[in-house]
Amino acid sequence: MSTINRSLAGTPRNGSAIGSTIDLGGPHGTSSLELEAIAAVHELSYAVQSMSVSEMLPRTSDMIFVNLTTMEGQPYCLELTHKGWRITSLRTDCMIGDFTRIELFTKYYDSPYELMDAISPGYRERFGEKLAQRLRMMENGDKYCVAPFGSYDSSYLNSRLYRSSRSSSQSDECSVSDKETPETSQLSEVDELDQETLFR
Repeated sequence: MSTINRSLAGTPRNGSAIGSTIDLGGPHGTSSLELEAIAAVHELSYAVQSMSVSEMLPRTSDMIFVNLTTMEGQPYCLELTHKGWRITSLRTDCMIGDFTRIELFTKYYDSPYELMDAISPGYRERFGEKLAQRLRMMENGDKYCVAPFGSYDSSYLNSRLYRSSRSSSQSDECSVSDKETPETSQLSEVDELDQETLFR
């Protein structure tokens, strides 16, 4: 879920007061942030050692905490608010960060994928492998290729990881000539595909 969608929670609707939250239809009054956190836990499970919504720290409609251990074994406590995702601590179930590394704990990320890209080389590697696998499936004509993990934030697909893997694939295949080949044509079609269709 991006900041654009997350910002709807503070948007007035049908005469409601500014700052009130919109019920987005979650089960039993589940907030949109909680739904986003649960979705992130599910979607990122393939590229972390562990990830779960904190049962110890406060959980409100405006804030929720997620515990994460990266592929490298580094634990984190993440905070999700309407501003986005933020690292709160280098320990799980902890809201107090190391004040000597203030820049780490004050930066907000639009999505959990952007945050993971910043902190975990293992995540970047796993994501790159899954993306390459998906491209191979598409090249082989498997139009019904189904992702073995959840959908991705479309802004992440345009990140430097995606661009670099795409440009290196194109440069390998176009080294003799700059003409478009079927392979590079297939790769450029990925840019135009609807993200939900590609990673459903």
